[in-house]
Amino acid sequence: MAKTRWGDSYFDKRDWKTYTEQLVKRGEFFLDLDVIESWEEELYRMNLGKIGAPYQFPNSLIELQAVWHAKRIPCRMIEGMTRRLAEFGKVPNYNDYTTANRRINKLACQLVVPTGNNLTLFSDGTGLQVVESGEYLREKYGKKNRRWVQVVILGDPETKEPVSFEVNLIQGSELDSAKRQLAELKLKKNISYFGGDGTYDEIALWNWLVYNRIEPIIKPDRNAIVPSGSRERDKNVKERNDLGYDLWAREHGYGDRWPATEGIFSAVKRIFGEQIHAISERGIIQEAKIKFWAYQRIKRYGEA
Repeated sequence: MAKTRWGDSYFDKRDWKTYTEQLVKRGEFFLDLDVIESWEEELYRMNLGKIGAPYQFPNSLIELQAVWHAKRIPCRMIEGMTRRLAEFGKVPNYNDYTTANRRINKLACQLVVPTGNNLTLFSDGTGLQVVESGEYLREKYGKKNRRWVQVVILGDPETKEPVSFEVNLIQGSELDSAKRQLAELKLKKNISYFGGDGTYDEIALWNWLVYNRIEPIIKPDRNAIVPSGSRERDKNVKERNDLGYDLWAREHGYGDRWPATEGIFSAVKRIFGEQIHAISERGIIQEAKIKFWAYQRIKRYGEA
């Protein structure tokens, strides 16, 4: 007997031919040396007014090597790859593995904020597994399991990209991390909507969002009572109780949380893995940052 699909019928609106080509083009990024065409000009700008030894390798080369490194290619192998490219005349010179490692660990890893002035953001957190340094972290920070590094992001459901992120060695409050990132982004862009799961159901956050003219899309607690100290939250609780969760979520666009958070986590871990292999605290944090920064770089390259 043929099985019938439960729930609403699903209509796939994605242009699979275009999307497949974007995924294929992402692979070209790893071998695209066009970014190094302005080698001398970039070095000139970098060394202008610099005190001390001048840079010998432009940031564009280091950024490409950082993406290679995010795919778990060791720095010694990166030196060999770059040396071979120099032999073929594709790059003017090659850096040794210590220089590559040092420069990669100093990359700012700044995400490109979407254009437009009315952002919709959702926040969530995930963990990346620390492989070599698990015992070290547990020894330093206590008996609890410190094998995981926490990453909290603010994601855009339209571009399906991370807009901001924060990496913490010790698991902290996702709510506090999101509030810090929101406050920083608010100085640069106008934020129209902010959402999250029940973790973000805090009265102070509801009131802060309303005060800053940001519409909350936060899932209220199942047992929420009114009045609660936030008129906006009380309104959402009443709507959720009257309409039911499914209709409330549809009316407020709560489903956009998935492409803005869980979809990004899935893509980053699928491409770059969820393991952290660095040993030092600084290296652990930087490796986690590079995964999300590199994902935005190759995604935008594929869509260009």
